Amino acid sequence: MHKEKLETVNFFGLYTWLAVVAISLSLYFFYPDLFAPQNIRQFFSDNLALGLLGYFVISTLRGFTLIPSTPIVLAGILVFPPWPLFLVNQLAVYSSSAIVYLMARQFRFDHYFHAHYPTQVERLTALLKKRELIVISAWGFIPVVPTDMIVYVCSVLRIKLWKTLLGASIGEGIICAIYIFGGAAGLSALLEYF
Repeated sequence: MHKEKLETVNFFGLYTWLAVVAISLSLYFFYPDLFAPQNIRQFFSDNLALGLLGYFVISTLRGFTLIPSTPIVLAGILVFPPWPLFLVNQLAVYSSSAIVYLMARQFRFDHYFHAHYPTQVERLTALLKKRELIVISAWGFIPVVPTDMIVYVCSVLRIKLWKTLLGASIGEGIICAIYIFGGAAGLSALLEYF
């Protein structure tokens, strides 16, 4: 019975994702002006609060997909001012990590990670027993590995939620600050140059 529910949820998620992609592609082909960079930037400039809310929701839900946050942050740099983007991104790190932590066993992430990353899970378990906060923060800082994996491991090992969230936000906060403020400065310089 439990397996059937998971399959239903997976199919619903897949069909929803396919519908979003199909609608987006249709809009792109039939109304290409909507996707011109200056129009996108103007839309988000005129609707900053709504845009940041959408960014928050997408960034929070990203945790379920195990997609790294880097592409979403880089896209955000193109359309949002740095400070609001950084603050909303940090809130999204907290919400995404909390959801992953609390729902890890419900969505059977344990099976996924043990099947796809058994060596890393074993190493992390040994490391976490020694220095929890440092390992969580360092893992969140490394851009090529999903922070959600360390959050999952923390959930399975019953590391306190506050410690997990603090570590993830420190690591993600540092790397995202580099991306956001460095990227905004670089983008500004490029726009002035051209």
